[in-house]
Amino acid sequence: MRYSATLVDHFLNPRNAGMMRQPDAVGEGEYAGCGDLARVFLQVREGRVTEARFQAYGCGPTIAAASAVSELIARRPIDDLLHLKPEEVERALDGLPEDRKHAADVVAAAVRAAASDWLSRRI
Repeated sequence: MRYSATLVDHFLNPRNAGMMRQPDAVGEGEYAGCGDLARVFLQVREGRVTEARFQAYGCGPTIAAASAVSELIARRPIDDLLHLKPEEVERALDGLPEDRKHAADVVAAAVRAAASDWLSRRI
């Protein structure tokens, strides 16, 4: 099988898709090779993510990765998100084919950018 059952489920039934009113932070990640884009919106209370939403444009694995990461980062300290690695996103999907690993890169970059955005607003 090319894609895991977890990836297919997140693609067919994306969680937390859509914009957020008055987010505390926003971040984007993009893969220039194919134009995939992920935008992550965060609500943060007491230094922890209380809600994460996303918009994703591109291949199915990128949409699935954004959905999976929206659940993965819930209730996590914002400082942890500054170091989110693509491998953690890939594990949340039970793997990605070699030619689709950019999906995890795009989404991890968006999360790190959102965490940086939140911290920059606190200075």
